[in-house]
Amino acid sequence: MTEENFSNFVLAHDDDDPARLLLSAERWPDVDVRRAARTIEARRKVRDKIPSWLAHPAIDYPSSLSLEQCSSEETARYKQAFVPEDAAIADLTGGLGVDTWMLARRAASVDYCERNPELCAAARHNFAELGLTNVTVHEGDGVDWLRSQSGRFGLIYLDPARRGGGSRRLYDIADCEPNLLEILPLLLEKADCVLAKISPMADITRTLSQLPEIRELHVVAAGGEVKEILLLMKTGRQAAPKIAAVDGGICFEFTPDEEPEAEVRYADTIGRYLFQPSKALRKAGAFRLLSARFGLTKLAPSTHLYTGDTPTPDFPGKTFEVTEVLPWNKATIKALHQRYDRIDLTALNFPLDTDALRHRLNIPTGGPTHAFATTLSDRQKVLIVCRPFSLPHPHTPGE
Repeated sequence: MTEENFSNFVLAHDDDDPARLLLSAERWPDVDVRRAARTIEARRKVRDKIPSWLAHPAIDYPSSLSLEQCSSEETARYKQAFVPEDAAIADLTGGLGVDTWMLARRAASVDYCERNPELCAAARHNFAELGLTNVTVHEGDGVDWLRSQSGRFGLIYLDPARRGGGSRRLYDIADCEPNLLEILPLLLEKADCVLAKISPMADITRTLSQLPEIRELHVVAAGGEVKEILLLMKTGRQAAPKIAAVDGGICFEFTPDEEPEAEVRYADTIGRYLFQPSKALRKAGAFRLLSARFGLTKLAPSTHLYTGDTPTPDFPGKTFEVTEVLPWNKATIKALHQRYDRIDLTALNFPLDTDALRHRLNIPTGGPTHAFATTLSDRQKVLIVCRPFSLPHPHTPGE
């Protein structure tokens, strides 16, 4: 069966139950129904994660685990900015090849390395389906392959495996495979710079202390969740690395030295607007700097919410317009039931977590109203009731 016919079969059965297709496999003796069912099931996950691949029904997905662990199209595209133009690069931990696919669209050539023979076979097939002609697939350990190379690369990329025995998740870079701490001298000997993807759960302060070669650390969020931490490393030391928190097209940059030195003001009252930092920024830890750079007052040292009386268009997070501020007591709980039939809740620096708060208030979630249960700088417990706010788009001439 040709790949074109296989693609047509997948498209014709895209909405079918893959399990039922397998049970009826005898109806299509000329079709690899097992592969088709696997492809159809994978395409449902790909719709949100790698939408461009939907246009290529013949792309092979060897396992659900490889699809689960691969980068999204959005985060893979972000990595393109690290590729020196027309450079030769190497991806030492190729996997399903999503990062390789994006890196190859900017690089002169890419060497893809992968231990798993099935993933290598799929990569060769998929890169051809995607029209990539500048990628060479190498089956085997990427670090061993690199040791045998005499040339030098503009960039080496790797995503160390973060699962231990029993699929236990690993967060510290020293526990991952390959161990970045051990092989970094080799990587920097072979490349001008190294880009490594590490766990989004990794401790940033510890990571910076472990790897003084880090020039930039990027906390990348997509869909409102932190997905990746990227480390850009080069030979030698520098005074302070750059940290970038990226979410929704907004990038907030700072150095670790700036945060503790930033002047922060704490709120005596809640202003007209409430500002919640993005998850990328909260992970990066630039809490004092937000107050200093945007002229906002922070609610309390451990309450990472900010307030002000004017909108801030470039604020890296969400903005809410405050409706009312209520003390946390039985009267407030009763009043909320009377005023709101639905309300979204978030607890921050509060005796109850968000789930316990929802249980206590027993008000259905949803609707336009949001309430933050939190603690102010004078230790007062309050509920800040508000609604999402966004600045109107500028009027375009001719509209």
